[in-house]
Amino acid sequence: MTVIETLKSYLSTDPGADVRAALRADHERIRELAAQMAEEKTAGRRRALLAELKPLVTAHARAEEQVVYGAMLELRGAKEAHDLGNEGFVEHSLTDVLLERLAKTDLAGTDAWKAHATVLKEMLEHHIDEEEDAFFDALGERFDAAELEAMAIAFERTKAALDGGAEGQRRRR
Repeated sequence: MTVIETLKSYLSTDPGADVRAALRADHERIRELAAQMAEEKTAGRRRALLAELKPLVTAHARAEEQVVYGAMLELRGAKEAHDLGNEGFVEHSLTDVLLERLAKTDLAGTDAWKAHATVLKEMLEHHIDEEEDAFFDALGERFDAAELEAMAIAFERTKAALDGGAEGQRRRR
């Protein structure tokens, strides 16, 4: 087994998968958790869902920024790609603010907390929809299959390092 195949196996990255598949897999789980959290009625369950969502979103966002957005911003003569990358950074920073507000408050049983959770869910849905449309198209136009596969490996490796390896361990269970 080559080093790349070993790394892919360790990181649960399918051979030939590109970064869009890795991002989409996270997006599905993020959507699910955010929707559950926004609809949940009990404070304890809301906090539990946030405790699962926050590290996933944070590790995903930082890895995506480093690996994917960074690559888009390095492209020369690609204004649309630059704009998409910059918008992604802004949307991530707004998501961070809402996650911090939700994490710092003891008001998980209140309407105000639910409103924050609902806005977070809607922001995440908008971000994911836009990313899986225009941004994924731009990635496909600007990078070849080998580059997209290398990005997938780098994304998973970076995310695992940021998440302390916890996400990879959860996937292997």
